[in-house]
Amino acid sequence: MRLTNTLLRQHIGFFFKKHWLQQGKRVPNSTGAEEELAARGITVVDPSEVLKEQRPREDFNIPGMVPPPVALDETHPLWKAEPAYVYGDTNVLLEGVRQAQSLLNTAVYDDLPLKVEEKLEQTKITTQLDRSMQQAVLSALVFDTEQVKNAIVKVPDRPAYKLPRTYGISEGRRNQLILSKLVTHCERFAGRSVNANRKVVFNARFLVPLVKDSERVLLNLRAESMIISQESLKPLDTSVYRPLDVELPNLFPLKETVSIPVQNIYDWKNEYPISRNYKLSHPHTILIHCSPSDVKNATELPVSRDQIEGRTMLKAFTVAAARARQLYGDDVKTLPNPITVQAVQTDSKTFHFSVYQLNTLDLGSSTERNMWFRKAPLDLYSECGYIVGKPTLADYNKDVLRHFAVFYSN
Repeated sequence: MRLTNTLLRQHIGFFFKKHWLQQGKRVPNSTGAEEELAARGITVVDPSEVLKEQRPREDFNIPGMVPPPVALDETHPLWKAEPAYVYGDTNVLLEGVRQAQSLLNTAVYDDLPLKVEEKLEQTKITTQLDRSMQQAVLSALVFDTEQVKNAIVKVPDRPAYKLPRTYGISEGRRNQLILSKLVTHCERFAGRSVNANRKVVFNARFLVPLVKDSERVLLNLRAESMIISQESLKPLDTSVYRPLDVELPNLFPLKETVSIPVQNIYDWKNEYPISRNYKLSHPHTILIHCSPSDVKNATELPVSRDQIEGRTMLKAFTVAAARARQLYGDDVKTLPNPITVQAVQTDSKTFHFSVYQLNTLDLGSSTERNMWFRKAPLDLYSECGYIVGKPTLADYNKDVLRHFAVFYSN
């Protein structure tokens, strides 16, 4: 029977609830006992004050209990009175490569170093290895069994319209799988002599504090994968490339730190994740993920290709600077030996190859300048997925594996 007002008027539960509410509002009447005791000179004390024992507060660690969140205020253990610009993994620079050039005192070259280009022309991938890589791409991007909700897809012409969510392989797993497949095939290409001097580490965190124009800038970045080696990469000759002849861009009226968030909570220290006593401690190549759902503009505008490449430059600089300070001290400006780092950034389809050489940590120097070599992005395929129920890999580009193999065996 449906509960209506007529039924509730005769329902005993209705009267019980009303009676309960009414009894809860009753005020106890005074019995006169307190006045009688006060007249006889007896002090009335609240029993809770007598029985309550003052004990110091103890923090209990119960297994499985989630600790309370740390307040983001002056009580935070990493709180600093002086704010700093903190650049993280989800940030991009407003002006992209131009802003990164000005901030890091870096000359940019739209091609890879000459010795790398010469090795690319001499390197050929066998047909067997090429076919194996094609199967590996399908295995990583189509046949993997992970099924999670994919990122929300927006229609530019209808921004308020919500498309149905699809299930499939997450962006992070796609990037991780395709990079691991590429590294595996590069190991097969290079052979045992090279593989013995290489190792891959994951989720390496780097911290580099900088001071430029009296402003504090902290680079707090992570490399999803990093290839480390027993020997460092050979530095490039600055007399050949002449970085001082490359004019740095002028961002006026913008500042070099525009679009970098300001925080009071940060860890102002230098950190390189590999101990210098480990024999394979030299940074060789960093492998970076760049998923559209992880990298965003502060203005909510779409992230441009130029901003993504500027992010690659900042990550490569951070790795080289962290290693330089580990070797030569936190206050080093002029490096005894330049540090070179290779970088590969991908979203599982487009690959961007670059090489960064750190010559100086004096970002305001007019006598020395860092160098960054980049190549135009390469697409591994045009379409990869199920087409009419059939797994399809269209327009596979074998140059991606060739570039990766040259970087790995360099």
